[in-house]
Amino acid sequence: MSILRKAKDAVKLAIEKCLVYRQRRAEILKFKDPERVKINESVELTKEQQAAIDKLYLENYGSKIPYTWHKNFMAHSGRFDEKYFPELLFIPEFEHFMNSQTHYAKVLADKNVVPFFADAANVRTPKVILSSSCGMLRDAELNKLNEEEAVEIIKNVGKVFIKPSVDSCSGRGCFVADFKEGRDDISGKFAVDLLRTLGGDFVIQECVVCHSSISEIYSGAVNTFRIITYRWKDEIIHMPVIMRIGRGGNFVDNAHAGGMFIAVDDDGMMHEKAITEFNLQFTHHPDTNVEFGKVRIPLVAKAIDAAKRMHAAVPQIGVVNWDLTIDSSGDAVLIEANTLGGSVWLPQMAHGCGPFGEHTEEVLQWLKLMKSVKPRQRKQYAFGKIATE
Repeated sequence: MSILRKAKDAVKLAIEKCLVYRQRRAEILKFKDPERVKINESVELTKEQQAAIDKLYLENYGSKIPYTWHKNFMAHSGRFDEKYFPELLFIPEFEHFMNSQTHYAKVLADKNVVPFFADAANVRTPKVILSSSCGMLRDAELNKLNEEEAVEIIKNVGKVFIKPSVDSCSGRGCFVADFKEGRDDISGKFAVDLLRTLGGDFVIQECVVCHSSISEIYSGAVNTFRIITYRWKDEIIHMPVIMRIGRGGNFVDNAHAGGMFIAVDDDGMMHEKAITEFNLQFTHHPDTNVEFGKVRIPLVAKAIDAAKRMHAAVPQIGVVNWDLTIDSSGDAVLIEANTLGGSVWLPQMAHGCGPFGEHTEEVLQWLKLMKSVKPRQRKQYAFGKIATE
């Protein structure tokens, strides 16, 4: 039996090394992009700053890290923090070890499944009008439909939001439709023809109307809070909050899709500037001229609480990226959950500080430990446990 265990461990470690190599390479290759190179070249770290980074990572992680990410986050935020956490370690290591039960992570990422978890946590999600999972069409009550019945439901439903229920990263495949008399007024397509283009996994939802404190900034998109929560020992902790904001007529707010994002304090106060992935900076919204530094969104605490309750509903997962907004009634609304390929760069660029704060040293020590133990032993160290009783 011990020989079989050793063989299984060896196979798992070999697969893990390949996965980590690919993920690390993907993060490194991002910084071959000329725009990112230019951004990083605009920053020079002092010898004292380099020494602070080296000390933190050598003492706790056991090795130095490239300064690439510290420079990038500093270029965006204008602030230095040795506790910046490089993407080189986030997805390949932190997320990998935290979300080792990948079957749970993949289930939660399905937008046709997450409403059931939200309902259990008493968190609102957009009303579903029509959905399809693995090719099965269903109405809002999960009654199975044929194509004709599905078309009947949506033909005069008015304005709706349509998105893939799996793999809709950065707003890919998402769009607004406005159905009247069996035709989408926006694309001009008949409802039946549009339905046939959506594939077997999608959801058609109501269009969420944001709270006035959010829609006044930009009403063309559902502007969302990105709240990353992680389970650390016996707590569920949230990283610094950011808001993603649409611009230029875009109906999605995703940073990868041209949107901007901004740091938001837990009391709802916005910071002075919004930025983009490639470091365009705005003190005022370019479409509405709203001055960000004077805006306070009073109900942010509701979104943070909803994210933590959602995470408590799936404690098998260690780290989750939640997208939430506040609706016109003042309720937190969960838009979606992202469990794989998290965006730890967002809060760091916007807030100018490391995402783990006072827990940074422990996180690095834990990563060092998790890399040293056999895969079958890792469960006893799950979610930040450094020592076992």
